[in-house]
Amino acid sequence: LVLRENDLVELPKEVGELARLRELHIQGNRLTLLPPEIGNLDLVSNKSVLKMENNFWVTPITDQLQVGVSHVVDFIRTETYRILYSRLMSTKSPPPEKYLDKSKKLSRISARQS
Repeated sequence: LVLRENDLVELPKEVGELARLRELHIQGNRLTLLPPEIGNLDLVSNKSVLKMENNFWVTPITDQLQVGVSHVVDFIRTETYRILYSRLMSTKSPPPEKYLDKSKKLSRISARQS
């Protein structure tokens, strides 16, 4: 599932119900949190891909991402993360600002090169 560079501010929890999903590309959005249901997916095996760079992750996700994507998935499966997610979702802070420069978006670069 490729959702990169779409200015998404939230990922629907229903994505976590896509049991056969093996690739999730969410890089370059305005995401701060992942729904805990994403932890239900097998996104850390050798045949899986989870790309999530260039978002506005809350500090605990950023910290785990520095260690590796598998650590992020392990973290979002914890009760600690579920509590954090519930608390932050209930406060509903405004989403991060939109990226103004979309000139580096891959689809635009490849279109120019054609």
